[in-house]
Amino acid sequence: MDLKCLTLGLGVMALAAFAPRDGKQKFGEIDVERINIVERDGQVKMVISNRERFPDPGNVVTGKFQKRAGLKSPGITFYNEKGDECGGLIYTSKEEADGKYVAGSLLALDKYNGDQVMGMQYEEAGNKRVVGLHVWDQPDAQQARASQRVFVGRSQDRAAKVTLSDADGRVRIRMVVAQGGEAKLEFLDENGQVLQTLPDSRGGH
Repeated sequence: MDLKCLTLGLGVMALAAFAPRDGKQKFGEIDVERINIVERDGQVKMVISNRERFPDPGNVVTGKFQKRAGLKSPGITFYNEKGDECGGLIYTSKEEADGKYVAGSLLALDKYNGDQVMGMQYEEAGNKRVVGLHVWDQPDAQQARASQRVFVGRSQDRAAKVTLSDADGRVRIRMVVAQGGEAKLEFLDENGQVLQTLPDSRGGH
């Protein structure tokens, strides 16, 4: 084979190897610190990353980000059409030398132009564990702070619990099935005082 033809052929093959491909590729295994899922125009829609490369909250279109409060965790971040973060999944754990530990995970969905409004959360520290579905009211312009409105899950005392709260985050209805099987429904006033319990203390209905 002519040397010039051979050199040209190798050059074409080398360029083809580095050319972008739109076709499907298959990998048996891949190690990566961060993956950006993008649209054809390059807009980021989802990020899967390790702890170090986890993105700060902000807008991927404008490039304006805020410093994320607390320690970063590995996970997944979702972005809407505007480019704002709109939810995600995070998880973490830490164990001390004495065997004590903390662990947790959160799958959260955010309101448009705001923070999380619904989430499935797990938190544990030693023998204290809370697992459940949360619904939050995020503040509008005139509101001062966010508040939890609904919780459905397992509480620290190992009870199955449902709490419904008012707009200020004060629990007004509490439904509980204790670990031993005892069940009750409580109605509370704005100060947290129980107004009525079903069944009542006399065993009525």
